[in-house]
Amino acid sequence: MKKRLIARSLIGFVAGALIVHVMTLLANYFSCGQYLVCVPQLTEKFGHTRAVVIQTVLGALVGMIALGGTCLFDIEKWSLLCASTVHCALIFITDMIVGLLLCWFSFKIKPILIMACIVVLIYALIWFVMYVIWKREIRQMNHLAEEYIKGNDTHNRLLYK
Repeated sequence: MKKRLIARSLIGFVAGALIVHVMTLLANYFSCGQYLVCVPQLTEKFGHTRAVVIQTVLGALVGMIALGGTCLFDIEKWSLLCASTVHCALIFITDMIVGLLLCWFSFKIKPILIMACIVVLIYALIWFVMYVIWKREIRQMNHLAEEYIKGNDTHNRLLYK
């Protein structure tokens, strides 16, 4: 479990750092018409270099928590609902704090509620897609297991006749 947590967290670190920059570039392009590495408010507040470093570190933190947090689903004592709720809460809290720190939205109720809805909807969509994929894989594994059992039963009947 610890090895998986470390491996997933390291992958999440790199992925989060990359994704945060891609998302920011796209968001700035669609809102300002320019490809800017950081949100202008963040650059004004810290300067270009520090803003990029802060954004990279916080994006990496989000990735670490999001991907490392998938280890919660490996806890056998927890139900899918429990693991999903805790994982969603971790991602939600992290995204809200990082979003505020990176000036993605202002510290007002309406932008916070909009961002909260976006985070929860994206989490629910990803969860649903993964659920469908896992369900299909389990169905295939069960089918293969049934075929294997039938094949062994036929083989055993032929041997003991």
